[in-house]
Amino acid sequence: MDDVGRKHLEYIMRKEVTKLFESVLDYTSIAVSEKDRFSVLRGKILRVGNDCIRTITSELVNYEIELIERDEDIIEFKHN
Repeated sequence: MDDVGRKHLEYIMRKEVTKLFESVLDYTSIAVSEKDRFSVLRGKILRVGNDCIRTITSELVNYEIELIERDEDIIEFKHN
């Protein structure tokens, strides 16, 4: 198990999932003009996004992860 590979993969996953729910929040703020309704939706979107990050992070322990450093970062993993 390569701890560097796992940390790198977790970092990329967190960054991409966070970008996704930030985009959803931007679209939601345009679609929902009422501040109270947007607040409720914002909380639900953030909860789902954070749950997604936690679920993926906890699932990664079932994989053997190795970071192979090249000109581009390539991550290989196998299911245990």
